[in-house]
Amino acid sequence: MNIGDRLKKLRNDKNLTQKELASILYVSDKAVSSWEANRTEPSLELLVKLSEVFCCSTNYLIYGETNRVAIETEIKIKLSEEEFKNLELLMKKSANFLAENHHIDTYYQPIARKFINDGEIKEWLRIGERGNKNIINYKNWYDDYCDEYEVEFDDVNNLIKIFNRIGLEKIAIVDKVRSTYFYLDKYEVALDRVKNLGYFVEIEVKKYDDTAEKEYDELLRLAKRLNLNLDNQNKKGYPYYFLDNEKRN
Repeated sequence: MNIGDRLKKLRNDKNLTQKELASILYVSDKAVSSWEANRTEPSLELLVKLSEVFCCSTNYLIYGETNRVAIETEIKIKLSEEEFKNLELLMKKSANFLAENHHIDTYYQPIARKFINDGEIKEWLRIGERGNKNIINYKNWYDDYCDEYEVEFDDVNNLIKIFNRIGLEKIAIVDKVRSTYFYLDKYEVALDRVKNLGYFVEIEVKKYDDTAEKEYDELLRLAKRLNLNLDNQNKKGYPYYFLDNEKRN
């Protein structure tokens, strides 16, 4: 199975016509038809958008790796308002704008076995509301990357009832506006305005040319070139900030 075959299967699984998918991506339905017939392939920028539409990794689209499972290599850094505005201006000038979205993410942990090691959150379940789309996401964090499992679902209320029945407790709600850019034909740069937390940037590798470890080292070099303060790196995720604030209060 190649890119075209995978795209066709994913499109059919979501009950989308070629015309409907084309409308979401702002391309022609002939372009979608050409991809699925393996006459042409979508650009890397469009592959990123397709991965968001189908809730899968770009690696799955390109290489056929297990769908909805990915290793993420990324850095997240807390910014001052001035740093945020400067970086936003640079992205508008130098990167391809992908989207701006309002995200509401609710994080859960089991009451009986909290996913915390050495005071740091290492794992969590998250319900993400993305307009008319709902996603449940599981992450298991290592030092510089994480394993991720993700699937789309329909009924938020029923899922919350299931969580309550099996002993999951809500630990944080993260309300953010995210502007996403594709930078240097390799990185996804997400600028987040997070309610009650402030400003953040998340930079993720979307095109791997080397191992995750070496890509992470290159991410750090990129951050320095962008004049980002690595001392403000957030390796614990947004929920940690809320839990940390609760402890202090």
